[in-house]
Amino acid sequence: MDNNNNNNTLVSFLFLLLFIFSTASSSTIVNFHQPFPIVEPDPGHTKLRLSPEGLEAIEKITNPIASVAVIGPYRSGKSFLLNQLLSLSCYEGFGVGHMRDTKTKGIWIWGTPIDLEIDGVKTSVFYIDTEGFESIGKSNVYDDRIFALATVISSVLIYNLPETIREADISRLSFAVELAEEFYGRFAS
Repeated sequence: MDNNNNNNTLVSFLFLLLFIFSTASSSTIVNFHQPFPIVEPDPGHTKLRLSPEGLEAIEKITNPIASVAVIGPYRSGKSFLLNQLLSLSCYEGFGVGHMRDTKTKGIWIWGTPIDLEIDGVKTSVFYIDTEGFESIGKSNVYDDRIFALATVISSVLIYNLPETIREADISRLSFAVELAEEFYGRFAS
């Protein structure tokens, strides 16, 4: 698939996401002080689907939203880093895996945003955890979908690496820059 088809698919997905935000039903979640999936893998772990719990957590926000997303290889400490940023233990915050298998599946959001004033505007900042790249049993296409979606929905993107930067990391970061230029270019014109 070429870049234009990838961009069109991603733009279509974002419009679908915005539509769902505007038509979501009333809240049924009682405790928002926990992580929620916003995008989950299908049972075959090949495609992504929207999760109502995460969308419900976002729906309750009335302020402008900014998001901080952490991406990187599996078992690199993304969830741990987010828990540190939120001043939470591993038992209170995002799930931290202690085994070889990945703990986070898809894309998760912390249900209670941090309210900050950004450029004079009260803004709700969400923290986003992503499934790690290169875990066992997943395709590169699946990893690319997680990466592209996290890149597009984040205001700040943290690429967490446990070791030396590899060529694959540079390629992903280059793709993130291309996505940002494409989307910001569309909004600027």
